[in-house]
Amino acid sequence: MLETAQLAERGAERTAPRGGGTRKDIQALRAIAVGVVVAYHLWPGRLPGGFVGVDVFFVISGFLITSHLLRRPPRRGRDLADFWARRVRRLLPASFLVLLATVAATFLVAPSTLWADTLREVGAAALYVENWSLASSSVDYLGAEAAASPVQHYWSLSVEEQFYLLWPLVLVVVAWFAARRRGDLMRRATAAIAVIVAVSFAWSVVATALRPASAYFITPTRIWELGVGALLATLTIHVAARWRTPLAWAGIAMILVAAVTYDGSVPFPGYTAALPVVGCALVIAANSDRTRWSPRTIGDAAPVQWLGDVSYSVYLWHWPLIVLAPFALGHNPGLLERAGVLVAALVLAGLTKPLVEDRFRRGRGGSGRAIALALAASAVIGVAALGGSYALQARAEANIEQAAQAAQGPCVGAAAMEPGAGCDVAGDGDLILEPAEAADDKPSAYEDGCWESPPFNGTDTCHYGDEDSGTRVALIGNSHAGNLLPPLQDLAEKNDWSLTTIVASQCPTSDVRWQFETEQDSEGCEAWGQRVLEEVRSNGYDLVVTSQLTPFTAAGVAPEDNDAAVADGYTRYLEDLAATGTPTLVVRDMPYPKHTIPSVSDCLAAAGSPAECDGERSAWLQPDPLYDAAEALDDPAVRTLDLSGYTCTGSTCPAVIGDVVVYFDASHLTATFSRTLAPYLEPAVVSSLR
Repeated sequence: MLETAQLAERGAERTAPRGGGTRKDIQALRAIAVGVVVAYHLWPGRLPGGFVGVDVFFVISGFLITSHLLRRPPRRGRDLADFWARRVRRLLPASFLVLLATVAATFLVAPSTLWADTLREVGAAALYVENWSLASSSVDYLGAEAAASPVQHYWSLSVEEQFYLLWPLVLVVVAWFAARRRGDLMRRATAAIAVIVAVSFAWSVVATALRPASAYFITPTRIWELGVGALLATLTIHVAARWRTPLAWAGIAMILVAAVTYDGSVPFPGYTAALPVVGCALVIAANSDRTRWSPRTIGDAAPVQWLGDVSYSVYLWHWPLIVLAPFALGHNPGLLERAGVLVAALVLAGLTKPLVEDRFRRGRGGSGRAIALALAASAVIGVAALGGSYALQARAEANIEQAAQAAQGPCVGAAAMEPGAGCDVAGDGDLILEPAEAADDKPSAYEDGCWESPPFNGTDTCHYGDEDSGTRVALIGNSHAGNLLPPLQDLAEKNDWSLTTIVASQCPTSDVRWQFETEQDSEGCEAWGQRVLEEVRSNGYDLVVTSQLTPFTAAGVAPEDNDAAVADGYTRYLEDLAATGTPTLVVRDMPYPKHTIPSVSDCLAAAGSPAECDGERSAWLQPDPLYDAAEALDDPAVRTLDLSGYTCTGSTCPAVIGDVVVYFDASHLTATFSRTLAPYLEPAVVSSLR
């Protein structure tokens, strides 16, 4: 083991700063990383690829942590405990402080619709699994549309903490093999890390191509970035003095090019992440001297070094301030107000660094005590936040169950829009469900897992009503077909029908290939639509009810030809449905508030009056190509129904109708309001069945 330790010490010398002390070029890299991230979050249009700053942090962390572990290879449990205790003292106090402050600020200034979700995210962040929580939400159509959490930036900290937990164990295993076979620790560490980097990089490329939303967050797609820094720490790199400055500038240029030219359309973090990752590695490898033309002449400046020194705290504070500022101000921040957010983040970071980060890092006490306190604090915050989220959701669910009874009667919900009813459209102001409760008031298809999700490989169905009934109704389409599930469930119970859902998130049933984010999803959606046809053809339904949002363009079609291609695709699909011998009822799509408002329930929670969240009919009620195709189709087996008179007046689509919140987000009807459409849906369904 002595030989192993000596080899590690010689390897670590390669990474040490010339002249000793902190490597100022790495501090400057930290300043660049946090600078582009904050600029991206404050002014995304100006620096659309600023998210690559996180990748720079990953490389730096991998390099520094591995350098440290190679200087002092852990040989026993005590060594591992000392390493983890240092990480705990360095990172967790400030992290927990920001989490607690964010919870307090959220309850103080944010609408109640955000409380339960924020608590859930805080719980995940405190337990350092926020990246997996966001990955799970990203593949959920509704979760992907949810408002940004003020702690979602903890996903990258979760990746790093998972790395810190597991990486020492990897090196322990490598050191054990090196000692047992009397090998070179550096050589074996290099080989092991190279394999990890290669496997993770391949995983990242494949996952980004197949499931880009979740691939962005999950640990396996990111480990290679930390691994590149780790690999750098094991290599003997001697850069000639004349090449250090050009190499450092080239690396910085690669980072900045990515920050300026990348945007949300770039597949990330697959192979495209190599640009900022390799750029950061070049800067570290160059370890440039401070010469006339060196980037060190700028990077060594006191403001740059200060920003690098407080970069962790800046990263922690900036995002909650950005997310909560609009609620505190009552409007989206302007230029000066965004500058104020930046100043506030810098001031808070400047205070947090000496008062929290440095104080706890230099704290006394054994490693076991530090780890035990950290685990206890993580558990208390995590469990309390998750418990609070659960309690809020449980209360909402109880009130939602009661709302089903309260939503019956004249002037409630859609009944308030009935011609000649003499009702006040909005109601008397006493909402049947508060906005926070309405945000959870979703059709049972969500809880029952009825949706087929990308890449649409299966054909999930759910059954309601009397499954043995002689009258069988099928509901098909995407999530906007789900708007009709609650009234159809009530009608199925009332009339002893069997109701089957064949629905998918996002994917419209049509004879056209839609342009999804990935080719696999485009192909899967097209194939799913054909399987739905086969399901209808082979199961002898008495009626198909369909309604859907058209959120995509046709793949491989010029923009000027898109409308015609979409219309033709719907027409062919309706003809195929009619050819099965099953009558089809096409219900016009519901209003789409997302054209002007991020979330109706959030708006109502913050508004002084429900009318503030209403939308113009012309903006919310867009043309429906499926409905238009059905109207134009001369086939008695295909009928249409327009319920827009119960969701919109001649000029306005209200957010609240008859004391019922109409939408639980910016796109979908609450189950309570949807049920009030049953009396106006029933005649068309019964007529189509006859």
